Amino acid sequence: MITYWHRLRALNPNAKRYLLSTVFRAMSFGIWSLLFNLYLTSLGFDAAFIGLLGTLSSVMSMVFALPAGLIADRIGRKRTMAIGLTGLAICRFGAAAFPQGWLIATFNTLWGVAGPLLLISVAPFLMENSTPKERALLFTVDGALMNFSMFVANTLGGYLPRLFAAVLHVGVESTPAYRGALWTAAFAVALGLVPVLRLEEARRPTPPQTTAPVWRVWQRLSDPGLLAKLSIPRIVIAFGAGLIFPFLNLFYKERFGVSDAALGWVFGITSVVAALMMFASGPLAERWGTIRAMLVARTISTPIMFVIGFVPSFPVVVAAHWIRSGLMRLGEPLYMAFAMEQFDESERATGSSLMRMSWDVGWAAGPALSGLVQVYAGFGPLFVATVVFYALSLTLVYLFFGRRK
Repeated sequence: MITYWHRLRALNPNAKRYLLSTVFRAMSFGIWSLLFNLYLTSLGFDAAFIGLLGTLSSVMSMVFALPAGLIADRIGRKRTMAIGLTGLAICRFGAAAFPQGWLIATFNTLWGVAGPLLLISVAPFLMENSTPKERALLFTVDGALMNFSMFVANTLGGYLPRLFAAVLHVGVESTPAYRGALWTAAFAVALGLVPVLRLEEARRPTPPQTTAPVWRVWQRLSDPGLLAKLSIPRIVIAFGAGLIFPFLNLFYKERFGVSDAALGWVFGITSVVAALMMFASGPLAERWGTIRAMLVARTISTPIMFVIGFVPSFPVVVAAHWIRSGLMRLGEPLYMAFAMEQFDESERATGSSLMRMSWDVGWAAGPALSGLVQVYAGFGPLFVATVVFYALSLTLVYLFFGRRK
């Protein structure tokens, strides 16, 4: 930890300002992910509608991922992130302001336009504002800081409906109480815009000239085959994750009848565990290599899904949830850092957009299918399917990259 502290102090001001923005974004995401589904159920919407919302935003994110990367390369990372954060704040406020399903769906879908503008700029920005020795640290700290902030957001967010219920004199699980909590999340996104506006744009190399049309952007990369190897495992694992994780709060609520505050603590401690594991990812990567460290952690975590899905004891399920989440998230910053190092400097925003698109391809199909399965068959088949797709994804990563390490 002392070594981490000294390295953090040595980061440039741009990186530190970005990390402050990460705190506000993570606070917003933590509150929103905990309570938005519960807000929708308070309005009377079922799992099929909630799954459709997830699919609509993911499809839009997938469609807009490529234009977002091209925009980031053209106007710069700072402006792209600022536009994205502004759009995200508007979408948050709008989705929580109106009870009509079509308006909620509209704002949630527009989230899929604003989100890529922010997220696709992050990896290239981190690459451009760190030295090779700082790179793994910065990616890891960004992920860990996001998880620590989400711990605060989840634990406090579980009590926000109680606070607004007391202020508004309504029920704890009523729509107005949830709406007030969600508006708090929207305000946190808006605060994240302040440090982004203070960033200094780094000078970037001129992109290489190419005759490939925009809609065939993969041909603009120096190695399209490498992009396919990086992307296919993400598509598979995203599909598996999309079957379960957008609905995990509803699963716990339905199966164990836990309160919002208890859910907040469950997901909050999950974020702390994930953050601590991310701090361990740097030393593990130095010892084993990025791909091997990611494979080992995620291979251990995959069968734990069976415990979460089928064990009837809530304390056992929660412990399994914490362990699985920490091990799975340990590998994400390592995989993204590894992926960004494979692209030429002038290609990173485009490569980041295509990597983001690959995740959205899998995530777009998962929630809609999951919502339908829940209505007719419950959660059991979904947990089994998630384990199968996780195992397939890890096998592909090993075949593509693990054996040569």
